[in-house]
Amino acid sequence: MSIDEFEASKVAFVLGQDSKGKPNISCHMNSNGADVALVTPACITNWPRVNGDGDYGTMWGPTDPMRAKFTLDLTDAPVTDSSPNAQFEAFATLVDRVDDTLLDFVCDNQLKLLRRKNLSREEVKMLQIRSVRPKYDKMSGALTGHTLRLTTPKFAYDGMGGKYARTIAVCDYTGQVIESGSVCPGDIVAATIYVNQVYTGVGGDKFGVHWAFEDVQVVCQRAHTLQKTQVPAFNTHEYAFAKPYVANALPAPEELTQFSEPMVA
Repeated sequence: MSIDEFEASKVAFVLGQDSKGKPNISCHMNSNGADVALVTPACITNWPRVNGDGDYGTMWGPTDPMRAKFTLDLTDAPVTDSSPNAQFEAFATLVDRVDDTLLDFVCDNQLKLLRRKNLSREEVKMLQIRSVRPKYDKMSGALTGHTLRLTTPKFAYDGMGGKYARTIAVCDYTGQVIESGSVCPGDIVAATIYVNQVYTGVGGDKFGVHWAFEDVQVVCQRAHTLQKTQVPAFNTHEYAFAKPYVANALPAPEELTQFSEPMVA
């Protein structure tokens, strides 16, 4: 469903046990028990790996190809002009509400899930890995935006003790699957996403929602997006020696003269 139809208030978390008897959390829509899934708005992606071996062989990927994952990040970068992506902001609000529901659930069941007690909601929140995360400039530390990172294992269990390699369907803006389609950095994309699992115990006692994706729609390729045509900051100065830019202009022959003699061995 789209973000306009998605009701975050109907997302429910249930405490259960895994095959080893350890507590785990499942997630579904409490209205009909369906999986928590929706279609994202169009967002710019910076680090997509949705083809081939996914993140295998990359500097941050696994060394075992069977652990390869397809990855897709959705950012709040402007898609048409310099204004923020309002649809991403609405989408992030919904995802944050799901995270908040999980936070309340873990806080109420902290003894079983975290083996802690008497922690306040804010103390439990410090252990939560939020779905939509802030991005910071590495040099200045300034906040530069927000992103949602999606991952899907390339190999899935086939139900008979083995695994099969899955593929991600890449579609055009009309929803038609593109044969051998790819997603490149800077493309504007939408995706079908779902809650794959609720993880606990990461890094000791961290917890959060793992969002996965199934299909990707290339709404607009980077090569077709609007490019900057003017920088107003440069209009504040005037130069007496300014000249119009001429493509393929070359310096005068005398300016190409070598200023020093070449070194001879």
